[in-house]
Amino acid sequence: MNALEWNRDLSRPLGEIREREAGRTDKKDRGRGTVCLPEMRRGKIGLCVATQIARYTKRSNSLPGWHSPEQAWAQTQGQLAWYREMERRGELTQIADLGQLEGHLAKWADGPSDDLPGG
Repeated sequence: MNALEWNRDLSRPLGEIREREAGRTDKKDRGRGTVCLPEMRRGKIGLCVATQIARYTKRSNSLPGWHSPEQAWAQTQGQLAWYREMERRGELTQIADLGQLEGHLAKWADGPSDDLPGG
């Protein structure tokens, strides 16, 4: 969601992301991002729970959200495409089972994490 809705290139350093957002006022927390893939590596955070988020809200609902279920679904598919592209680039690894989890954790336990994909 941060990558798409906030237009953040999370593969870039945090300072660069904040600099690109300087002076923008379209979202309350512009220029205050705290997460990016290089910072996660630097902090030795090799595993996170990632989600696909999009809410459909009926006309009478005051919460923010998409005006149709189809729009909400399409938004989640864009997020999934982003995760898959990050995986293709070697930035992330999607983990679907215990074997993949154990293999991923073993890579992170073996040494430097500068070039390892997050999981």
